[in-house]
Amino acid sequence: MIYRIVNSFFMGIAFVSLIDFLYFIGIKINYFDFYKISEYFNIIFIDNQNFYILFPAFFITGYLTLYSRFSRFFTRVYVLIIILALTSIYEPIGRYFGKLEFMQKEQFFQVGSIKFKGDLLYEGRQYIYIYRNDLSKTIKILKKDLKGKI
Repeated sequence: MIYRIVNSFFMGIAFVSLIDFLYFIGIKINYFDFYKISEYFNIIFIDNQNFYILFPAFFITGYLTLYSRFSRFFTRVYVLIIILALTSIYEPIGRYFGKLEFMQKEQFFQVGSIKFKGDLLYEGRQYIYIYRNDLSKTIKILKKDLKGKI
């Protein structure tokens, strides 16, 4: 029994991480690179994981694909999910997923005495990335310099 639990967990890590990795590669290529957001992939990947969901998903996915009576069915579902995760590599879909997950439209910001409107593209560890429609450009601001959102 312990063997099955440990094996399910580690195989689940491999199965779920592959899907997660493919999804984030598509977002990195089609959203982050498009808007010139210069964050390392590893930081984006780790900072945007929900470990409260991932750990149970490791066990469940590993068990269902390895030991369940319906393992053939779940293996087919898993392959379908991989194909869906691969769709994020297609430019319009990857950019849509990135916008859905990270973009906050038409926010107001203040840096010093300057107030402006823009789309929040991504808030990283040290920097915040904002797309200014009036400049048609992505700007990178240190979080400590940002007075706040208005």
